[in-house]
Amino acid sequence: MKLNMEYPKKKKKIKIINLLFIVVLLVSCKNQRNFLEEALDLAGENRKELEEVLQHYTDEPLKLKSAEFLIENMVGHYSFVENKGLTAYYNEIDSLYEKTTLLERAERIHLYDSISSIYNNTGIFEKVSDLHVITADFLIDNIDRSFKLWQEGEWAKHISFEDFCEYLLPYKVADGQTLDNWKEYANEICSGEIDFLHYCSVYKNLAYKACEHVNARLSEQLNPIIEDENRNIPIKRVSTSMKTLQGTCDDYSFIATALMRAKGIPVAIDYTPQWPFRNYKHSWNVLLDNYGKNIVFVGCEHQPGLPHKVDHRMAKVFRRTYAVNRELEQVYRRERYLPPVFNDLCIKDVTCEYMDTYDVQVVITNKTKSEYVYLAVFDNQKWVPVHWGKIKGHKVKFERMGTNIVYLPVACAADNKVIPIAPPFVLNCFGEKTAIVPNQNEYQTLNLYRKYYIPVHAYNYYKKTIGAKIQASNFIDFRDSIILFTIREPGINAGKITFKENTEKYQYWRYLSPEKAHCNIAELYFFEKSKPEPIYGKIMGTEGTFSDGADKENVFDRNPLTIFDSDSASGAWVGQDFGRPVAIEKILYIPRSDGNSIIFGNEYELVYWNDGNWVSLGRKRANNNFLEYSNCPRGALYLLHNRTTGIEERIFTYENNEQIWW
Repeated sequence: MKLNMEYPKKKKKIKIINLLFIVVLLVSCKNQRNFLEEALDLAGENRKELEEVLQHYTDEPLKLKSAEFLIENMVGHYSFVENKGLTAYYNEIDSLYEKTTLLERAERIHLYDSISSIYNNTGIFEKVSDLHVITADFLIDNIDRSFKLWQEGEWAKHISFEDFCEYLLPYKVADGQTLDNWKEYANEICSGEIDFLHYCSVYKNLAYKACEHVNARLSEQLNPIIEDENRNIPIKRVSTSMKTLQGTCDDYSFIATALMRAKGIPVAIDYTPQWPFRNYKHSWNVLLDNYGKNIVFVGCEHQPGLPHKVDHRMAKVFRRTYAVNRELEQVYRRERYLPPVFNDLCIKDVTCEYMDTYDVQVVITNKTKSEYVYLAVFDNQKWVPVHWGKIKGHKVKFERMGTNIVYLPVACAADNKVIPIAPPFVLNCFGEKTAIVPNQNEYQTLNLYRKYYIPVHAYNYYKKTIGAKIQASNFIDFRDSIILFTIREPGINAGKITFKENTEKYQYWRYLSPEKAHCNIAELYFFEKSKPEPIYGKIMGTEGTFSDGADKENVFDRNPLTIFDSDSASGAWVGQDFGRPVAIEKILYIPRSDGNSIIFGNEYELVYWNDGNWVSLGRKRANNNFLEYSNCPRGALYLLHNRTTGIEERIFTYENNEQIWW
């Protein structure tokens, strides 16, 4: 009896499960989006142009598939409205470039300022969705031309249809680009040797060699000067951009991609949205070679395969695509606020192509109403999101993250504000996550020598102090000079020289440069015994400067960014005549540098991160070449502000009496 009763219940349960399965299946089918139909609907009155393209390729299945790919992803792309103002803007820039043959950096910057003036006075950059302006003739011409480059050309025979859709098929390289016949006229630029490569059996159909040749020609033709991204001016007409004498890494990546694709060479643009150890983002190019590898190169500069910033840590790397990233699109649809870095939905995560990565799970400690949250890195001033993740319960997983980086989990709010949702953490090279939380029960003393890590260019200047001598004399020609100190190590910080025993009094004191160093010194401070302020006399030194404005007077102007660069490579010196014999007890010196060492007389403020905010540990005036802060919580993330001058500063931890920069 018991068995008979349970059997009907079991049978009923099976029926319910089957019914639920059917319902879920029907809902899934109903919710499965038809991206092509969505795009056609959004095209509005321009729908007929797009449908004409689809009708045109009814009997050509692969081209029809290409047309569908372009149209269904067109929702993610825009152009600037083509009007007389936009045309006049580009024509005026063309005219400026054609009238000048100036190649010096200063002259190029002046030219850039002229272009900037044109841009600021136009106000004609009005965005319009490509769905509303693309014509059937334009799209058909692009598809036919692209297929010819792929199937009849020499440099893309090795790529699949899926890669063809991204590397050659798109009718534009970047949003805002002028919709003209750029593939036709750009194909003729930088020709020459590439037209004869097929005569060599080794080079025939070799995309690497074609790319190498074209990029070398571009480099010779443009001799590019890279500007920082704050000096970015939109030049998205390919014919105009090919004359660019200065621009951002984005500009040169755009130029190289347009030219390569016009010749049928499969090239794309990769970028990191934010360096995790400094400010700014960065873009470069990749070539899809004959063996299926994406080979890095710098558009208009370095050749394919040459090392490019391989020593730079990266949190994320994305590839610019034509296809919409449907996962990111969901974030865009569901979140009220989206970080500006993700306003472009046409990207693909390729971080794994560049490094070992790890998935990171974060437990959310501060409540948020957001469904999606982000991992952010520090850009010298603020936290910048670089990747997204979906909350599940009280946890969120961020996939494929770079290592040896400090991350902060955040939610996004209005006005690009980020709200911390968990403590910052270090992700080390083994994928181990360590939270950075200040220990309010243990304290330490910090001796701080800089507010920013030592970059390569500063280190190279610091090395020029090795072998420098501090000399003193009572004769103006230093004929009986005595060597009081010799610098034996690079002045990695603002250096301090202390004479423990009382020195004799001398009227003339100087810094004698090492050989071949041009006396590259930024600041010198001479202190008499028990005097808190430096003393000053008549400035003396080697006459003449190696570069304009780099006079010896700069050594005593209390500005570490102005330097002395002597006309004499060797034997150069700078010093002071104090008008009377003086006993110097201490000398502070700053080599030619970046201005981020501790500067005498400047006011600083040390802060640490605690529970989502920076907490001040007080302000101090520097009276030495370092700052001492006591009663600092152990295990904290710190940031040192120069409240007098400067903008560069980096987060750091403090371990074994040393600043560890992140």
